[in-house]
Amino acid sequence: MTLRCYVIDDLPAIIRLINKFIEQTPLTSFVGGETDALKAKDLLLSGKIEADVVFLDIEMPGVSGIDLIEPLSRVANVILVSGHKDYGQQAFERGAVGYIFKPFDLETFQNTINRIYNNQRTEKSKSSGSPAPYYYIPMDGRGERYRLKAEDICYAETTKNFVVINTTDKKQHVCSLNLSQLAELLPQPHFIRISRSIIVSTSKIVSYNLSDVRLENGKEFAFGKQYKQDFIRIIREHGMLY
Repeated sequence: MTLRCYVIDDLPAIIRLINKFIEQTPLTSFVGGETDALKAKDLLLSGKIEADVVFLDIEMPGVSGIDLIEPLSRVANVILVSGHKDYGQQAFERGAVGYIFKPFDLETFQNTINRIYNNQRTEKSKSSGSPAPYYYIPMDGRGERYRLKAEDICYAETTKNFVVINTTDKKQHVCSLNLSQLAELLPQPHFIRISRSIIVSTSKIVSYNLSDVRLENGKEFAFGKQYKQDFIRIIREHGMLY
């Protein structure tokens, strides 16, 4: 898998620099760059240019890159490129998957690319048309596995040294897996980790806002700072969000 990269920046020198870094990175290819942000937006949204990653400047003539994140993130992974550190929270809330500060070097560029590449590869391997009807969960140290229906799982939560799986019948099942191991078993986008301590069933979410997720059973959980951007990206990529 090669990531097709497109650059939107009013400085041609930045476009040339990113193109140079792309040429030095095996996982990427350069599909173009544009100094006119609105023209670039039209090319990407119309499908005339197809990209997996868009590097987007913030301060450009006539438009703010912040306002372009949401529409562009429907068709590509958006990485903000800016000399200002004040826009990070806004960028991730609107769907950006990365934020690179100018000036940056090849190592910073490649670290960002590697993270996106690994995320896409993981999600591609995990995502399927539907979850398995049942999951057999280890519940104690004797090797016993307890069957849970996928549709019955509401959320899983880390409590002290245990993970507790909560189901629609209001039962709690103590699981011997840690939350990262459970996240590997329960596939995206049907189950999404929203913080270091919570995995939720997407089908049980009735609403979310800038800070919280609310479930059908009335439970509310706060987004973890590092997880909200991934949540928005995942549901958008799977057609759950316009």
